[in-house]
Amino acid sequence: MNVRLRIRHLDLDQTLGCGQTFRWSGAVPGTWSGPIGDCLVTLRREGQWLHSDSVPERRDLGRRVSTYLRTEDDIGRVHAELSKDPVMARGLGAVEGLRLVKMDEWECLISYVLATFANIPRITKMIGHLASRFGSPITDVMNSFPTIGQLGTASVGELRACGLGYRAEYVAGICRLVDDDRLAEMKRMPDDDLRAALLELPGVGNKVADCVSLFGFGRLGAFPIDVWVERALARLYGARGSYRALRDFAAERFGGNAGYAQEYLFYNERALSGSGGCVFTRPGGSSDRTP
Repeated sequence: MNVRLRIRHLDLDQTLGCGQTFRWSGAVPGTWSGPIGDCLVTLRREGQWLHSDSVPERRDLGRRVSTYLRTEDDIGRVHAELSKDPVMARGLGAVEGLRLVKMDEWECLISYVLATFANIPRITKMIGHLASRFGSPITDVMNSFPTIGQLGTASVGELRACGLGYRAEYVAGICRLVDDDRLAEMKRMPDDDLRAALLELPGVGNKVADCVSLFGFGRLGAFPIDVWVERALARLYGARGSYRALRDFAAERFGGNAGYAQEYLFYNERALSGSGGCVFTRPGGSSDRTP
């Protein structure tokens, strides 16, 4: 069953290939495939239309894809508000199709705990091993991400055997502290309380808490800061300091659109380190690559 969704602002390569989510593959040009819950979804863009298929077929596929790609977000409004920032204003057109994703909260939490001090290929490999060992089969080559119950059966040794290294202790500890009821409670928390609750979990520091708040719990005011974003803030705004100081700077500068601003800065800074890409500039037009 093919489902068509009309989405104005969507670039699949930017959205699914920028590092905010880890299980999607764009091996076929113009087409991306990855799991959403218990099905393998294939997405293909044609003009304003997004074509979606899944294995196995799911009657609620359109809802799943819409939720995952946050189609309710008013990108036009987000850009109108961010364009008031003179640094952002000149580069927004190049990231018009870069949308934030809405991952499952549990998958996002474990994924970003695994993401500490690891590159994207290694993160993808660790998640794949967890899914293969503890998840439920979707196809002959793809399993769903393990549920809280499924992952909770794993010993630290079994987690280490999935290539998690020291992160195995963190995952095991989280499984002891978080169940479905606790996760449901966290979904209802205000942003600051949610962040504080995440920081109480093993392996969750400031950046992971903000990533999970943004990409898992959908809190658009969250502003994760990694080395790329820290570099962008210094280069473009002259902003330097502690993690908390930079978060406060972003909150004041971008408000409720901080999550989108973060992803745009992250995407741009990585592009600048490679072959170019979109360029946000300081007032006056300079696009120096060094602070």
